[in-house]
Amino acid sequence: MKNALSIAGVDPSGGAGIIADLKVFIAHKVYAMGVVTATTAQNTKGLYGMQLIDTKLIKDGINAIFDDIKVDVIKIGVVPSVEIIKTVADTLKAQKYLPPVVLDPVMSCKNGDIWLEGESKNAIVKELFPLAKVITPNRFEATEILGFEIKTKEDAKKACIELLKYGPKSVFLKAGEIDGASVDVFYDGEEVLFLETKRLNTDSTHGSGCSLSSAIASNLANGDDLKTAVKKAEEYIFNAIKNAFKVGSGCNPVNHFYNFY
Repeated sequence: MKNALSIAGVDPSGGAGIIADLKVFIAHKVYAMGVVTATTAQNTKGLYGMQLIDTKLIKDGINAIFDDIKVDVIKIGVVPSVEIIKTVADTLKAQKYLPPVVLDPVMSCKNGDIWLEGESKNAIVKELFPLAKVITPNRFEATEILGFEIKTKEDAKKACIELLKYGPKSVFLKAGEIDGASVDVFYDGEEVLFLETKRLNTDSTHGSGCSLSSAIASNLANGDDLKTAVKKAEEYIFNAIKNAFKVGSGCNPVNHFYNFY
């Protein structure tokens, strides 16, 4: 069994963040590990508060894992301050061997609300993008970084090309709805791959971005090449949304374990 490490925040309702990451790892038959960067007061209706974890504990937690366990892949989610971003980056760079890193550069919600701005946004790009085998921004995060809106497939293609210039090995852009379909775009510096799925009329999409990046990470840990990993992750998330069930009264989480039922 391969070992996957999530470095992310806690959504206590279990739909997003590190709890969702661990569910995805387990669903993909990967041993699940996690280092918490922040804990929140959150449910399907919204985010009500956040407490950051001390950077020394984050550093010590990452080092403790690497000192004892072979890490086959890393997924990075919420890193909500410049200090935490730099701590994660420096700690990972200090390891003797750095496995593939899947970075979900969490800056905004799926409705476009930006909650991570300024120096923290810049620090993610500067410190973490160069460590990533693949980054998985949504269209709003890409717009926040690049300064132009993504409305067409050509915009999405341009965004991937520009994002690659910041240092990641590849880009998986969650472009959202374009011309009535759900469009994601993968770019590895050579080929632009458009991945389209049918739009589902549902509110059960909470944590879909976190879960997609964790699915990519799981597939990489299990030995898939990157293109195969993103294609399989796309299919997994589509089915997890399609087979979701009601949990709360707001934006419900995807069904991470749909294959088990």
